[in-house]
Amino acid sequence: MSHHNIGRVCWREIMTDDTDRAKGFYGELFGWKFEDMPMGDMTYTIIKLGERGVGGLMKKPMPDVPAAWLSYVSVKDANGVAAIAKAEGGTVVVPPTDIPNVGRFTVFVDFAGAAIAALQGDGEQPLPERPAVHDFCWETLSTTDTARAAAFYAKVFGWQKREAPAGDMTVLGTADNMTCDVQKAEHAPPHWLTYVVVEKIEAANERASKLGGKVLMPLIDVPKVGRISVIQDPTGAAVGLFQPNMS
Repeated sequence: MSHHNIGRVCWREIMTDDTDRAKGFYGELFGWKFEDMPMGDMTYTIIKLGERGVGGLMKKPMPDVPAAWLSYVSVKDANGVAAIAKAEGGTVVVPPTDIPNVGRFTVFVDFAGAAIAALQGDGEQPLPERPAVHDFCWETLSTTDTARAAAFYAKVFGWQKREAPAGDMTVLGTADNMTCDVQKAEHAPPHWLTYVVVEKIEAANERASKLGGKVLMPLIDVPKVGRISVIQDPTGAAVGLFQPNMS
């Protein structure tokens, strides 16, 4: 895998009980298309923005776990990431596993209980372009201890603290790419949240509600960056919306 992708979020995946309802919701909201791929005794669906695969959708393997999005970070060594995550107080949920023609992945929860995945990809991958409208663009970690989270992910993914674009945000990333911000978990258990670019927050919130979703956080202005909201799809998974500043 191209080294300039290492440490970047390279894939997002939703696991849900009702894949058809999720397809209907996101297809209407973002214009996404879906390509089903049989994989053994299950079906994995590629989420496509135009002709480009941007994420995945699947029936969740554990019925008692809520529907959720999972973000994958590009890594050089999935085995090493799993070992370090465990040593630093995390729990490996899916041990390093090979996916034919894709690579090797692992899923873990960090010390506070937030779930994230790592993917050691096969072959070359192009450097991601600037996210387009209805593409994924950012992640936020809500956690119990922001300083410990920064230290944990520095060891697991090699992320460094980056100069924040606004205020007192804690931003982590690679030497040449800002990847995520870290916040104190206030009203929900520790979790990762992924964001999708939209043209207008208000219109997207309204559309999500009409399609059977819920607006969990209507609008926050992030100075010098843009505007964000958080919605929940009809199957229960939360996703962030981001309207960038155009100036």
